[in-house]
Parts: sequence; structure tokens; C-alpha cells
Amino acid sequence: MSDGSAFISLSAIEKRFGSLTVLKDITFDIGKGEFFSLLGASGCGKTTLLRILSGIEQPSAGTLLIDGQSMAGVPANKRPTNMVFQSYAIFPHLNVEENIGYGLRNVRIAKDEARQRVQEALELVKLNGLGTRNAHQLSGGQRQRVALARALVCRPKVLLLDEPLSALDKKLREEMQLELRALQRTVGITFVFVTHDQEEALTLSDRIAVMANGRVLQLDTPQGLYERPRSREVAEFIGTMNLLPGAVSQSDQSETMLDAGLVGTLGGRPIEVILDKGARAYLAVRPEQISLSATEPSDPARYSVAGEVAEAAYLGDRIHYQVRLTGLEKPMTVFVNNTERAVVRPLGSNVWLSWDRSVGLVLPG
Repeated sequence: MSDGSAFISLSAIEKRFGSLTVLKDITFDIGKGEFFSLLGASGCGKTTLLRILSGIEQPSAGTLLIDGQSMAGVPANKRPTNMVFQSYAIFPHLNVEENIGYGLRNVRIAKDEARQRVQEALELVKLNGLGTRNAHQLSGGQRQRVALARALVCRPKVLLLDEPLSALDKKLREEMQLELRALQRTVGITFVFVTHDQEEALTLSDRIAVMANGRVLQLDTPQGLYERPRSREVAEFIGTMNLLPGAVSQSDQSETMLDAGLVGTLGGRPIEVILDKGARAYLAVRPEQISLSATEPSDPARYSVAGEVAEAAYLGDRIHYQVRLTGLEKPMTVFVNNTERAVVRPLGSNVWLSWDRSVGLVLPG
């Protein structure tokens, strides 16, 4: 976790390739010891930004400071950073110890210290006893650990990770997420992690920068992004979100009311700005915040709408419903916890959806 100080500072960073601008006005700080993620779809600019941090690419404009030092013109091999690539780049002709120690060849340290560092790195990534194993004998998870150990053995101040878990299967990926977070806490250095996987970013990060079209849409904690997205784009990208379109009928600092056509008049908390009457907007409600029942709820503290079950998926611990509402083009998604082993409601069933009046967010359209 960051100690609150700015360890990496980016100010007005831009990157152009010919007439194409892939990064625009990137300005934020990353704290010392922070696990910071760059999250976005392919082509959003996150990997280009990581390459600028590493020195593989130079910015077209703006300034980058790491630990108070300007990185202008500083080549990759002279920066206090190291990088773990998506492909791992394990050398097939070297064993595990030789792969891990490869980066120490250009560091002026005694052979005994180099061997000690390699052994410490092996223990750190839980590869004790596998030092002499050939690279081609390693599993995907072991290869990922070797890549991490090779990056850490040089003791960088910043570790840059470019989607290092994307080649692993789902179960191993989830296991390695926990190991990676524990590793970062152990070594205590700053991690900058690139991913397109929102769940992965939420699991690992202290803070996340959500990117699209070369810009940062929102920078926040995982909880802040999930519970308080500031735009439709972020709301749709982080988790599953129901978005009900409408026009603002009235608005103040505590609640904004929307005329949602045939769905009715619904309200929610405004995000940052009070919208003008008549402005297009969206009411955003998470699927797990919605209750599903066969009869109309009578609680005045809840909004309720009638619908029809369009799809139902039984997932063991919960049921995912798609509920079609009159006047709404896209069905609403509802997650129902299966704590009472509820019967899955058949397709075509008439149901009522309800949610507490305080949970909805109104986002600008």
C-alpha cells in the first residue's frame, strides 16, 4: 500500500505515432509501494503508457518523474524499473537459476552475492528446489514465477507488468492473482500492472486508472470505481451495470428524478454535477442491488417495476436473470443469491423488480 507520497509523477504525457495520437494529457501520480493498475480495452493506450514508464518508448510531450528524477532521455537499462512481459520471454536454453540470474550479468556484484540473490528470488516466488530444472519442463504458472523472479532479482524500485497472467487458465490465473498480491506486499515496491480484465484489476489493485481512447476516464480505488462510477463508460466497463435511459424531470444535490418513459419515473443519486431539466441521463443500478419477486412490493422506500423473465442461468450459488421491461430495449440483469435454494423462475414468468431508492446513480447521457 502507498505511504501517500508521489513516487511516479506523470504530467501532460502525450504519445504520437505520426498523425495518430495514442495518449492524450495523461496526468496522475502513483504512490511509493502502491499496486497500481492501468485498465482498459485493447487499443486504449495502457501498454503504450507502460512502455513509456519503462523507457522502451519516449513521450512526444509531457514529463515523467520516478523517485523525483526526470526520465527524459534516460534509456530503459538505466531506469529504476524492470518489466514482466505478457510472453514471459523465458530463455529455453537456460535452466531456472540461469534465467533468473540473467539480469545480474550487467550488474557489478560478486558471484556469491549473485547466487544468494537468485536463491532469495527462488524462495520469494516459491520455486525452491527447482533451480536446475530446464525451462521447457516448467508449467505455465512456474514460467510466470520465473519471469517475476528474474525481474525482482535486480531489485528495481518499480515493477512493470504487461498482462502477465493472460496466458494462464482461469483457475491458475485466480491462484496467481492472490500470489502476486502477496508478493507485492512482501517486497514492498511499486507495481504498475496492465490488464483488460476488470475483475483482475479489482482483485489486485490499491488504485486503478480506467483508460479509453488514450485518456484516463477515472482514477479511483476499486470500491470507488464500482460504487461511484462517474460516467456511463466506466459504469459499463467495471462489472455489470443496468442503465435505464431517461430525461431529467428534476434534480438537486440529493436526488435526480428521471422520466424513463413506459418504465416510469425513477430517481437516484447525482454524480458530481446537477443535471439540467430535460437533459438525457441514465439511471445505473447494479444487478446484485435488485430483488426479484412474484408480487409487487409495497415498501415505499423502494422503486419497483414489472417485467417478464427472458433468460435464467443457474450458477449454483446464484441465479442470473435477464428480465424484459416494457419500454426498455435491453433486458435488466438481476443476480439472485441462492442461499435458500430458490426455484429458478421459468422463462415468460411475470415478476417484479425492486431496489432501494438510495442505491441508484444518475449518470450524464
